[in-house]
Amino acid sequence: MFIHDFRKIATAIALATLAGIGPAASRADSAAPGKISASTLKEVELGELPPGKWSMKSTLLVIEPGAKIPMHAHRGPGLRYVLEGAITISWKEGKQETFKAGDTYFEGTGVNHPAGNFSASNDGSVPCRVVIVELVPK
Repeated sequence: MFIHDFRKIATAIALATLAGIGPAASRADSAAPGKISASTLKEVELGELPPGKWSMKSTLLVIEPGAKIPMHAHRGPGLRYVLEGAITISWKEGKQETFKAGDTYFEGTGVNHPAGNFSASNDGSVPCRVVIVELVPK
């Protein structure tokens, strides 16, 4: 039951967050009659979560061209949605992936990146904006 409720809440927060910070033209188009839709971008099974032990947080991450995100760990799992630009992620399995505007990806709890100088970077020429919606332990 908690997971079902979580999915509803996560979808509502993600849609509200994107509506509030997306491009102005998108907001105007989505407000026109007959122009509203909702699509699941990514779904990840989390299993049972103990009630009252987690909160949900949304963050807008802006990475300027050439910037690198230092090594870090995540307190909880979360979905990411790239609004603009592109972000290159170095995963602990040794693989690198680049996500561009419109892409979604998942980062789990703990260390997701290999030991080294950085975990992610903006190798492009424009700022990268990523919406992060994640669970964090209380």
